[in-house]
Amino acid sequence: LSSSHSSRKGTAMSNPKYVCTTSEGKFTVEVFLDKMPITASNWINLAETGFYNGIKFHRVIPDFMLQFGCPNTKTGKGHPGTGGPNGGTTFTNLVDKKEYKRDSGGNIPDEFAAKLRFDRSLPSTIRARARNHYRPL
Repeated sequence: LSSSHSSRKGTAMSNPKYVCTTSEGKFTVEVFLDKMPITASNWINLAETGFYNGIKFHRVIPDFMLQFGCPNTKTGKGHPGTGGPNGGTTFTNLVDKKEYKRDSGGNIPDEFAAKLRFDRSLPSTIRARARNHYRPL
């Protein structure tokens, strides 16, 4: 997986969009910098520094979701889905310009935005869990 930043459109408050290129094609993501500035800034930093280049999707549920971001898929070492960026590394919040340091596990501070949700998540989650033999919530 490789990512490249598209030019920002509109006002300075527009959310950035990235084109992700995979062996199966391309997709575009909008990064919600306006709603989740810490999480979005972390993702942008990782994308722009090449962290996601060569990473494989480690969880695919057809017609529902794709999951990627684990560096263990590059090396084959460790269980896919359990890796992350190096601990102690830093990134800048692109909204307030504060610098954040990832903890020893490569984790960032939690953010919560009550207004963000995926409108079809409950029915899709239930169908996906049933179809893939996951235990219901």
